[in-house]
Amino acid sequence: MGGETIPALLGGHIQLIFVSPVPIKEHVKNGTVRILAVAGKHRMADPVFAHVPTFKELGINITIDNWHGIAVPKETPDAVKNKLEEGFRAIINDPEFKEHMERVGNQVEYLGPQESTDKWIADSQKLQKTLQESGILEQIKAQKK
Repeated sequence: MGGETIPALLGGHIQLIFVSPVPIKEHVKNGTVRILAVAGKHRMADPVFAHVPTFKELGINITIDNWHGIAVPKETPDAVKNKLEEGFRAIINDPEFKEHMERVGNQVEYLGPQESTDKWIADSQKLQKTLQESGILEQIKAQKK
């Protein structure tokens, strides 16, 4: 999360990054980094980021949430997959867990296997369309030549 991009930003080697809130939060708090926009549908609840407008609010028609999924090998028995699904649903929907996650800058929502698959496909299509329409994809291809 942030990998090499945060040090590159802090070192002045690049001017802009797309990153989830957790690894950048302390830099925002101490003023070394300024957040320009949030890519989600709504502003963030975390007080450090609550003032940051969404891309939509700025007139840029992009909405995408940073999300994580858990995957297992295809041949995993259904009983094991069901047990994992139940366990993760219980953890993610636990109010104490949600409160902790929000305190560190994450907003959590449980999605089941089919919902996750649907979200993955929809987000991939949305990103592909954005890359093509913005011309970024062509710039990336040109740089690789």
